[in-house]
Amino acid sequence: MVGNLIAFLLSVSGSALGAGVDIANQRRCTSRCFVNFLFFLLFLSLFCKPSEKKSIQRAAMKISNLFPVICFTAFVLWLLSTVMDGPLLSALGISNATSFFLPVHIAFLLLIGLFCPPGLFERLAPANCILSAGLTLALAWVTPPVGRYILMLLGASGAFVTIGASVALRRSPAPLLCAAFGLVIANLLFMPLGIWPGGDWWRFAAVAVPLSAIPFLTRRLPDPPEAPDAASLWHYLPFIAVFQIVSGLMYSFLMPAYHKSALLPGSELLFYIAAVFAAFWLVRKNRDLALVCGVLSGMAAFALLQNSPAPLQVNMGMFAMQAGAGFIDLVIIAILLTFPRPVRAFGIGTATLCTGILAGKIIGYYFADFSEVIVLTGNLVLNLSILVLYFVGRHHYISQARIRTPSSTVEDRPGAPHGPMPPARTQDSGPPDPPMPVSADRPIHISNEDPFADKLPAHLRLLLSEREYVVLKRALAGQTFRETARELAISESTVKTYMGRIYEKMGAKGKKQLFEMLKN
Repeated sequence: MVGNLIAFLLSVSGSALGAGVDIANQRRCTSRCFVNFLFFLLFLSLFCKPSEKKSIQRAAMKISNLFPVICFTAFVLWLLSTVMDGPLLSALGISNATSFFLPVHIAFLLLIGLFCPPGLFERLAPANCILSAGLTLALAWVTPPVGRYILMLLGASGAFVTIGASVALRRSPAPLLCAAFGLVIANLLFMPLGIWPGGDWWRFAAVAVPLSAIPFLTRRLPDPPEAPDAASLWHYLPFIAVFQIVSGLMYSFLMPAYHKSALLPGSELLFYIAAVFAAFWLVRKNRDLALVCGVLSGMAAFALLQNSPAPLQVNMGMFAMQAGAGFIDLVIIAILLTFPRPVRAFGIGTATLCTGILAGKIIGYYFADFSEVIVLTGNLVLNLSILVLYFVGRHHYISQARIRTPSSTVEDRPGAPHGPMPPARTQDSGPPDPPMPVSADRPIHISNEDPFADKLPAHLRLLLSEREYVVLKRALAGQTFRETARELAISESTVKTYMGRIYEKMGAKGKKQLFEMLKN
């Protein structure tokens, strides 16, 4: 495995260095990165367990399973290259882009997350993603003052890009794996843009055009599965906000210092990629341990930056900070992916994340000439994030334990059944058993009083899931797909997906033939 990783990293570095020998060959680096991406797919399949390899091979048979990776890669590459103080904007003289982008972006993320229903979001997303692509492309031809106004507009339309790419992940059969793919591939594609920055229009086009495809690819994906245990993870949001202040300090203080003294530009991204690999492995075992690894990496970074650091210390600090960011980014995505309503979860979650980054940027801006103050602030924030994670999490688990543990046993209550009781849950016994939701994969339980059940053949009752049964019942009642989607609070494309499954199970070619089969 180590040999495969080394060969993969050398192939990426070889492409970058080969393109750097001749300036005229710089454009070939992007195509070489695509070739290296194919080798990366092979490496990741070797990295996974044998059971996961079979799952990946089965998923790869359907091209639609690659759509979440494509959407998330396009989104992350857009962030890194442009609006988050990316090299494309720096080459045009547009500095401090996040100060114009983030405040508007945070406001619209909150508005969408709190007040926008999924159906309305799906109708608005295509136009806003296309608008974001057009505004990003327009940055290549405008002056810096006009570019700052465009960044504010991108803050609004880009909120739909952020949530749309995240919703695509949520609809994947392996969302965390797709998120890891997206982060790694985007950083690999970003590497040549960071090493050889420029403001050419074709660079902006390469970053902007894929954004317009995000909502159309997402619509082709099935409705996401239910996540009944997600309500217990909201307590991570304070930690996310506090820790992301460190990310803001990195953008405002550490990144400029690193660019002046980088020994091997672009090598810091390899530490980020390695941390994403490690986080993907850790999150499935212990989520909090992955968070602690990210915090410890950040502490190591600020420890290296104390007392007027030398160029080598700045480089080592940047490597440690990128590793910490890799851990935390994937854990945050893993947390948000567990929530049952993805539009609301990613709207509020990413707004919290961006608020922390903006706060760090403000601190770094006002104390830019006081490196010791920034280092001290970074260490204090990291220690505070650990305390927040501990105390807020402890309070949450104690509250859950009180809810789960009754004040009296069942035998003490009048009318209670007799017999041995199951062992009571304790604080260490894990989350409570959630109420069973209406799932797309659970067999149906049809009431004997349901008159619609008599119209269904016996074998079809065993084949349909609960959600498919509800959709079919409303279709036979004469409702349109749009009316059914509005009533069930799902998208119209999801209703069509369920009807397609019903057609397949019944052997029907369409709604008319299905109704005739049920009538006969």
